[in-house]
Amino acid sequence: MVKFTHDGIRINGVERPLYSGSIHYWRTRKKDWRHVLSQIKGMGFEIVETYIPWSVHEYEEGKYDFGEIEEEKDLDLFLTLCEEMNLAVIVRPGPHINAEMTGFGYPEWILMDEEIQAKNPWGTTVLYPYATGPFPIPSYASEKLYEKTEIYFQKLKPILQRHCGGSGCICLIQADNETCNFFRDRPYIMDYSDCSKEQYRKFLAERYGTAAAMSERYHRNYSGFQETEPPCGFEKGDFSSLCYYLDWIEFKEYQILAALGRMVDIINRLELPVPIFHNCAYQNYTPVSVQRDEEIPGLMAAGIDAYPEPGDTAMLKERIRYLAGSSRFPFVPEFGSGSWFDREVLLTAEEERFGYLYSVMNGLKGVNFYMLAERDRWTGCPVTNDGRIRKPYYEMFSDLLRLLKDHEIYHFNRSPRVLILKNYDMGRLKALYSVMDCNSFSSNCFIKGPDIPAALFLPEEEPEFYLDRELNYWDDAWVKGLAKRFDEEHEIYDYSDEYLDYDRWLPYDVIAAASGDIMDAKTQKCLADFAGLPGKTVILGPVIPRYDRTLKSCEILKHMVEEGEDSGILFAEEPGEIGAVFWDRLRRSREYGCEDPEIELAVHRREGSGYHLLYIANLSGEEKTAFITCAEGRRFSVMQGPAEIKMEKDGITAQISGYTVAILSVEENV
Repeated sequence: MVKFTHDGIRINGVERPLYSGSIHYWRTRKKDWRHVLSQIKGMGFEIVETYIPWSVHEYEEGKYDFGEIEEEKDLDLFLTLCEEMNLAVIVRPGPHINAEMTGFGYPEWILMDEEIQAKNPWGTTVLYPYATGPFPIPSYASEKLYEKTEIYFQKLKPILQRHCGGSGCICLIQADNETCNFFRDRPYIMDYSDCSKEQYRKFLAERYGTAAAMSERYHRNYSGFQETEPPCGFEKGDFSSLCYYLDWIEFKEYQILAALGRMVDIINRLELPVPIFHNCAYQNYTPVSVQRDEEIPGLMAAGIDAYPEPGDTAMLKERIRYLAGSSRFPFVPEFGSGSWFDREVLLTAEEERFGYLYSVMNGLKGVNFYMLAERDRWTGCPVTNDGRIRKPYYEMFSDLLRLLKDHEIYHFNRSPRVLILKNYDMGRLKALYSVMDCNSFSSNCFIKGPDIPAALFLPEEEPEFYLDRELNYWDDAWVKGLAKRFDEEHEIYDYSDEYLDYDRWLPYDVIAAASGDIMDAKTQKCLADFAGLPGKTVILGPVIPRYDRTLKSCEILKHMVEEGEDSGILFAEEPGEIGAVFWDRLRRSREYGCEDPEIELAVHRREGSGYHLLYIANLSGEEKTAFITCAEGRRFSVMQGPAEIKMEKDGITAQISGYTVAILSVEENV
């Protein structure tokens, strides 16, 4: 029996941290499997991960190869070897796997089937512009796609069942991979196939019940849902029909959730006693939602992948803190180790180490390193395809695993006092205008497109509703400004959005909610309730909401803001408007402080432990000497360096190298 825990996974009653790494068995010679796996074990890994690519095993429709023709495709033997070597295995059967494969793991006969292909607004097939050759994108609404997928999965079933339960090695299975329309996440690019349009009309029927109700909301006349055609772009000045466009944006979210739900159902019919998870590519905005993914029955956890640039703390801080604030289990299913073939950067071992430790510092609980074993279209891994080691990377991972496991780092937890709720509805409004965003015609990851400023595609006339001028979905000027202010105060925070369950809000003292003219009544009510709790504060801005998502008047928060600060709500059109009283109150109860804005601190505690961990991150490329204030009666020792510390009257002086995370063990009351 396997299940997720708060800190890792429990396999046959034994909890262990979820630290794993990728190896692709079909890309490594069978005679090298044992040697490569031995090298991976030598770094301290107890779990490996592998895709099971459909295009590799069903090379022609109805014709399979599981080692009968090419020995490297013997999945059953590979899993048996992992069991012999006492390695647990995470399997990822797709059907979409990416893996830098042309076709992303789909067989060519699937992609070339007209009934399966996604269509653009003009009815032609949408192509993914991959570096090694474009290929058609399948439609998430295609029934034929799921029928063919299930046939393939049922072929996998006896192999997977043999390696589940008891002494079996399989511990987790993934439902699909990066389900986001192959990174084509702008709403008007696709999908306009007949099956997608039918799903869209089903969505509208579920939402409105009658065509008359929909007509009233759209300010248009429909006698039935079948008359509804999806928008191909926002018509200039058509604000009276805004719900028509916003419903299409929300349908794209609905379609992804439905696709994931179908994949979970298909996996459930394999009858495997292991948890199912999913990985989002990089989005925490429409059409993707970690929280709603985890509401799909049978889907236990949803993570987000991370491939940082050297010293990329901004992305990691935002992404990991979003997972810490949103997911049941803050997990990065693909954390870059090495790099793909057409990327322009390869991180050094120390640059990778910094990113990994910085993510743990910010709340990461589980991680799969992609890749540990090198293969075609990937380089810079600790183990080569034939089992040799790259010493700097190999030693880095060995040291990292020893640190994380020997000190049981995964059992220590952050306790941030602040939760920043991003404005998911603002992303929808931005998506509404995205038809002219030429950057969307690049592949987002593998082929560079024109670097055209998004601001050029804002409407010339003033929109009826507040529209954040940072038109990237993931950017929000108010949120960025507030986060910067909290960073300057060395106040730790998490991120989420209004889809987070209210019960998850309660451990925080402060909810900072980014708002526009539109905010649904449930969220407004939750914010009002939170503000009324003893010792709790809501920061709201930059706009006081006026409407719910159906554009009906909803002014729950407006009335509270008018009551003033006694209501528990601080309204700030700009983050700089938040008064000194609020910041002074936070400072008085802060455990550690530092004046240097390039030094970041975090405290992790473990229940019942006689000590806590103090993380010190130098976000600059230069060595720094930082003074850190703290209470008296504490004894510090360096658990992870390089760092030198010196006790002072009111704190410690820490000398720490550039782009380094130091971890101090701190005893209190000594």
